[in-house]
Amino acid sequence: METLANKIGIEEEKQLILLTLNNYLQGRPVLDIERLRAAFHPEAYIRTIIEGKLVQWTLPQYLDLVAQATLQECQPELLSYTWDGDTGSAHVQLSFATFRFIDRFNLIKLDGKWLIMDKVSYRQELS
Repeated sequence: METLANKIGIEEEKQLILLTLNNYLQGRPVLDIERLRAAFHPEAYIRTIIEGKLVQWTLPQYLDLVAQATLQECQPELLSYTWDGDTGSAHVQLSFATFRFIDRFNLIKLDGKWLIMDKVSYRQELS
């Protein structure tokens, strides 16, 4: 039986997760490096496939790449998220004029805060 306390706990957890995801979704389109940094665990890895090969960056390397990116119109979208205890996952996309990034995150909760531990990204060209 779900109690009021359980419902409050679930809603609070959702808000904490959404805070992290929104730091990414709102920070990435405007190249807000500090907001992005707040979304990730300092030891996070970002991975993608480029020309058939796995490419991965540490968080500092990824943030340096983002800082050099060209500012473009972007539509961020949270597709889904879920969690169990202190681990979770999320699926988001960032749509630009000619391509979109489809990202999957592994999330962890440390010291009461949700963080992106791993990001796996796919770049889809749009016709």
